[in-house]
Amino acid sequence: MQLNGHTVHTHPLHRLGAVVRKSVLVVAVTTAVACMAAAPAYAQQATADGTTTLASGAAAAIDLERIEVRAQREAQIRAVELKRDANGVQDAVASDSMGDYPDMNVAESLQRLPGVSVTRDQGEGRFVVIRGLDAALNSVSIDGIAIGTPEDSSRAAPLDVIPSESTERLRVIKSATPDMPGDAIGGAVVVESASAFDRDGRSLKGKLEGSHQELSGETSPKAAFNYSEVFAETFGVALGVNYQKRSFESDNTEVEYGTFDGGADDDLAAVEIQRRKYTIERERTGANLNFDWRPDDANRYYLRTLYSQFDDAETRQRTIFGLGDGEITALGGGRYEVAELDADAISKRMRYRTKEENTFAVSLGGENTLSGAVLDYKVGYTKTRERVNDEMEARFDYDGGPFSATLNQNSGIPGLGLSDSGWLDNGNYAFDRVVLSPKQVDDSERSAQINIRFDGDKGSYKFGVLGRWRERDVNVDEVELRTGPAVDLSSWNGKTLDHRGGSLGQGMSSAAMRAWWAANGSKYSARAGDVAGNTMTSLEEDYVASEDILSAYAMGTWDIGALRVIGGVRVENTQFTATGNDVDIDGDGETVTVTPRIANNSYTSVLPGLHLRYDTSNDWVLRGSVNKTVARPSFGDVSPRLAVNRDDEEARIGNPNLDPYESTNLDFSFERYLGESGIISMGLFHKSIDGYIVQTETDNDPEYPDFKVTRSINGDKAKVFGAEFNWQQQLSFLPGAWSGLLVGASGTWLDTDFDPGIADREGDDFNLPRASKNIYSAHIGYEWGGLSTRLAGVYRSEYLDTIGDSRAFDIYVAPHTQLDFSFDYKLSKNVSLYLEASNLLDEPLELYQGVSSRTLQNEEYGRTYAIGVKVAL
Repeated sequence: MQLNGHTVHTHPLHRLGAVVRKSVLVVAVTTAVACMAAAPAYAQQATADGTTTLASGAAAAIDLERIEVRAQREAQIRAVELKRDANGVQDAVASDSMGDYPDMNVAESLQRLPGVSVTRDQGEGRFVVIRGLDAALNSVSIDGIAIGTPEDSSRAAPLDVIPSESTERLRVIKSATPDMPGDAIGGAVVVESASAFDRDGRSLKGKLEGSHQELSGETSPKAAFNYSEVFAETFGVALGVNYQKRSFESDNTEVEYGTFDGGADDDLAAVEIQRRKYTIERERTGANLNFDWRPDDANRYYLRTLYSQFDDAETRQRTIFGLGDGEITALGGGRYEVAELDADAISKRMRYRTKEENTFAVSLGGENTLSGAVLDYKVGYTKTRERVNDEMEARFDYDGGPFSATLNQNSGIPGLGLSDSGWLDNGNYAFDRVVLSPKQVDDSERSAQINIRFDGDKGSYKFGVLGRWRERDVNVDEVELRTGPAVDLSSWNGKTLDHRGGSLGQGMSSAAMRAWWAANGSKYSARAGDVAGNTMTSLEEDYVASEDILSAYAMGTWDIGALRVIGGVRVENTQFTATGNDVDIDGDGETVTVTPRIANNSYTSVLPGLHLRYDTSNDWVLRGSVNKTVARPSFGDVSPRLAVNRDDEEARIGNPNLDPYESTNLDFSFERYLGESGIISMGLFHKSIDGYIVQTETDNDPEYPDFKVTRSINGDKAKVFGAEFNWQQQLSFLPGAWSGLLVGASGTWLDTDFDPGIADREGDDFNLPRASKNIYSAHIGYEWGGLSTRLAGVYRSEYLDTIGDSRAFDIYVAPHTQLDFSFDYKLSKNVSLYLEASNLLDEPLELYQGVSSRTLQNEEYGRTYAIGVKVAL
């Protein structure tokens, strides 16, 4: 966003206005808490024949009829065990014995955990946000090996590229111990794939599914197969393959607001409205092949491999109504008149691109129990890549006469009326330009680690070293071609698509556009005045970087009765080298000079940590920790890039001298375990983050006076204080079939403070960008006999996305509620039928500017339904 003075940028998301939608969670939480308050603290006990009994203090055990352990309860038992056994503060999502999760993908399973939310891409969870902090401040690993990201500038690792069928356990570690990598200010997301030793004997399972998306009306296939077996009780093989194809649509409306002549300073009118229609075909393919060899109790060796491919073919049609050059008059009551608009204020654009992202991870390691010590070691390799080789957009301007417009901004998306209907006809548009935007990203990392632990009667000592060598290559190009044959847009006419925000006019066919380009693309070239600008846009974002991290730690663990004390220190040295481009356009706007820029940076982080865990014999666990963590600057911010346009008086500058974020973290929690699968936990946490990185825009930079200069800097301290609550339990104390109820609720409350250092806004208070003050989740499930069903909701409040030059220009992502339903029925011992429904409330992605009634972006996805069959042998 272009601002006066300084500006701070982050990244986007969305909004919920109706209180009635939030009430779904309120009712679920209230009902759940009432049941919990009324419930005696029974402990479940399993007899030899599988019969379940309940005990409460000295009361006699009550015999119940046999209840078969089913998916939800089994997954819940495993997750509770993982949490209780952990040395630090963590939460987990575990699959059941068949490798199934209660949710649709990895990111959306994680959002059920306290303090975890997700950002979405086309309605699907993509990035995981832990305790309100940017996803780029988390670490993500697969089987202990850090994975990269296909994002060209960020460090945030997407989780929608990892099929859930390829994983066994998901953990979010919120307080890292010294034996873990220290780049986890938000937290560490640990993805673990399956071992054959996670199953009993041979396991064969398959899944076939069809899903239907409401907006597109299309039905899409999904299939998965998993096999595992242990041979001679020593050698295990686990294999999984899966495939999904989705055909879906989304309706997007984006609005830009601004002041106008004669209007009050706080009266903003829509100066541009865009209606966008996305039509997408998305394919995911995943495979994992794991080997385990355990020749005896003292030695074990393993090989883990995981591959996933994500292919996206996207067509975007948009119609743009530019109103800012007209004469805007306020009519009162949120209504405006816009006069004297030229025809080319309306434009149509058609974009097509295919995107391929793939991730490969392999690790080889072992563990040996020696005389008085345990040695473990691992080498790993990950590679993530993205290819967008064919992105093109054709642009056209309306070729009619002058017109006028009316605006109604009384609620949500502005209503728009036009005096001329000729814009609906594709035959009335003139060719403007073609924009080509290919992009390639390669991110790979090699790693090696070794740890040794010495065990004593009351404690142990652990030492280790880890080396990580990361290589990253980003090539982002863009070129505008305006010189060439004219195009009759009506020759590209296609199906006219429905759009919830209003008409886009006649539809266009991307197939026709691509056929035209294949036949005529060689005839187009750049105008002389565009050559320098094309050179800048094709080179300024390119960089090659290497990042080497060498770390070592020492950690001790002491058991003093019920108290476990873990203390130690980790030291990480980072060596960063990068090459970028200095692109300088002279004052004539036509002469461009390109010079390579090389930058080096080195720093050492000392990360002490102390963790306390008090585990009583009556199912209470108390935890406390204080530790330091880091987050390294994003590659886009720290790469040595410089783009200076002296004609436009603009400069965009990378900052290789950025220091890493450093955070001091405090955590306190207590947990009450209710039988095998129940838990009540409460926690408090505080983070004090030094050097929080912000992107600024200024027009008084001493190096480039009177230029608008964009660069990232280390800002002032950011503080986060929060509280978490989590409860989940099977209501097995209820009589008969009612004992099959499973309920849960969680909440996170954040108070953040952040000073971005903007000269004109010293008196304003800011929340930390991307930090929602409230995150709630609740679920109610039922399992009895062959039936397993679940209704789950997640709510997060609004959050600040972009800081503008005044409150009226601050951008917020609106509240969001996600409500999903699943139903599973066992037709026989080996066959199950299931039904899933997601986004039942039909929630859009929404952003607003300044006030909630001023919608900036609204993107709707509709509901998705799936039906399938699972076979397990």
